Amino acid sequence: MNIDLTASLFHSYPKYFEKKLSSKRFAHSDILLLIKNNCKKKALHKTMLGYSIEQREIFSLEFGEGKTIVLLWSQMHGDEPTATMAMFDIFNFLNSEDEFDNFRALIKKKLRLIFVPMLNPDGAEIMIRQNAVGIDLNRDAKSLQSPESKILYGLVDKHKPDIAFNLHDQDFRWSVGTSSNLAAISLLAPVYDYDKTTNESRLKALKLIADLRNDFEKYLPGRIARYKDDYEPRSFGDMISGKNVSTILIESGRDVNDSNKTFYRKINYMMILSAFEKIICGKYNRRSENEYFYIPTNGDFLYDLILRNVNIVLKKQKYVVDIAINREEFYDNNSRIPNFISTIMDIGDLSVLNGIEEFDCTELRLVEGKISESVLHSIKELNRNKIKSFLEHGILFVKLKSISNKSRFSQLPINILRHSSSYSPKTMINTRANFNLYKGNKLVKHIINGWLCNPGEIDRINNGLIF
Repeated sequence: MNIDLTASLFHSYPKYFEKKLSSKRFAHSDILLLIKNNCKKKALHKTMLGYSIEQREIFSLEFGEGKTIVLLWSQMHGDEPTATMAMFDIFNFLNSEDEFDNFRALIKKKLRLIFVPMLNPDGAEIMIRQNAVGIDLNRDAKSLQSPESKILYGLVDKHKPDIAFNLHDQDFRWSVGTSSNLAAISLLAPVYDYDKTTNESRLKALKLIADLRNDFEKYLPGRIARYKDDYEPRSFGDMISGKNVSTILIESGRDVNDSNKTFYRKINYMMILSAFEKIICGKYNRRSENEYFYIPTNGDFLYDLILRNVNIVLKKQKYVVDIAINREEFYDNNSRIPNFISTIMDIGDLSVLNGIEEFDCTELRLVEGKISESVLHSIKELNRNKIKSFLEHGILFVKLKSISNKSRFSQLPINILRHSSSYSPKTMINTRANFNLYKGNKLVKHIINGWLCNPGEIDRINNGLIF
């Protein structure tokens, strides 16, 4: 076996990257074809486990003949696809023949791997957390009302795994402890009672997590956190941990400029394969459980952008305030391309809060975005130079006669006002973030749908909004 497996996995990863899942927005039909193709080489074999509420097939894929059973499931929340993509990279790895053959042979001999790559296909189809009737599967471990929940419970009951990996995505805005670092990966050995008891099986999970964290700090320095361990009896991780299964939760964040989560998908791939090696060799047992508890927990919730010391007039009074802004992804009409909607989350003294991006607005005053006086007939009139000209004059909203009533997003870096719209820009909590910042009479910055940019700068803005 390779002396430094993680480094070898890191450098060889492009060979196993599943290109058909290059975007995080994929459907059940996309993975069905991949499951079929992966099982042609016979290293992996599939089992049809049952159907979702909307009658989509749920499969497991298995590899290995060993005595130690490892169960892994992903996308029980339909909008959390990172580990699903990583699983298909792992399937490509397990199906290959190359310098890792000795490692594959050891996995096959020692472990029996059972993967469920998409437990909630109905939620994945429309990119929502819950299943087709709005039930959060990870709050259905006691009631078992959903067929998807019954499938996972049945797997645990039938196979009685030694180790389980519960694979999720978390909101990327959590910090690591009290730092301003975003949590790239958060790990947890779930508790199984309110006293947070540590029995033998949970102790193994604690030590394995401590060992993984030690190895992966070099790839994510200061970016690995410990997920908060409040007992939740309705969740599968806590329930399975209570069945003497060493359970490990992996929650993936994302980088600010990596909406498809490509790097953390790679980290999932590496971390899971590294965990297999550790399980086989057992070296992680030399770790102290204290090393697990030294990992800082998810700390503060960060904002996408905080503007500091903004001069603003509110109800005819002058104030100096901080303004916190977030941008959320939306997939309009089940599209595969994300759009963003900004929201002003808070205004006032935000000195105890942190932003992923911060900008000091001392000496700058907030001026609402202007609306164009002229009305354009068609969106085709908005070429790049015209948009830049509008923005340089503080115009953030363009009136347009011809625009679909169903559209919410402008694919241009400027906002659109329907000719019939009575919308009036106003900066307050829970409104969209579109305004200008001036120093004296000079325009210094725009905030366009929550993005901070220089006058006329358009390449940073993903999309505008339609009002």
